[in-house]
Amino acid sequence: MSAALKANGEATGRVVVGSTALLMEYEMGELVRECRYRYPGVQVSPKVMTATEVETAVATGEVDIGLTLTIDPADEVPRVPGISRQSLFKVPLVPVGDPLPAPGSDPEVGRVLVVDPDCVSQEVLLHHLRAERGINPPIMEAGSTRSAISLARAGLGVAMVPEVAVEQDLGWEGLAVVEDLPRTDAYVQALWAGTTWLPPAVSAFLELVRKTPGAAARQALGV
Repeated sequence: MSAALKANGEATGRVVVGSTALLMEYEMGELVRECRYRYPGVQVSPKVMTATEVETAVATGEVDIGLTLTIDPADEVPRVPGISRQSLFKVPLVPVGDPLPAPGSDPEVGRVLVVDPDCVSQEVLLHHLRAERGINPPIMEAGSTRSAISLARAGLGVAMVPEVAVEQDLGWEGLAVVEDLPRTDAYVQALWAGTTWLPPAVSAFLELVRKTPGAAARQALGV
């Protein structure tokens, strides 16, 4: 522990963070910048993983902290012994696709475009289509949120993406929120091994994640 602290008590060291692609694109950049500002001695090493891989990587020690999504913010029960999990900030998600031909029309959903097939961000849309409309749509893996939006804009399917991605980064031209499909809120969850002591660098980054608002909240505040 003493080796991981400077004389003035500042945390130093490396933190490996496993994150889903959606969070890596729209949340991780701000977290890394904020960490470099507050803790210049802490090096953050992000790794893109599927939602399933994140939990396994935390359990095996491959990563120090995992970031994934959940629909239920109260879902903090450990699924793996020795793994702690905490729900943090909200990420509003919206279904987007090619603009509808007429207001109020019922769009034909050819396929669902997913960033990570294991991510809960896809569950609401797929459940609605299967349970409410009797549709079992084919799924196309886009690999990234930007790719999913580009494919949706081209009329190749519907994608559930962060609202801030559409409004802030890519604009609305050639794209529309499909109002006949459900919106939802997902919540970022932090996962880490152990329940008590953490290395100073890991503890510092975890506290920063707890205190940093999500992209949607930062946009609302104009920051």
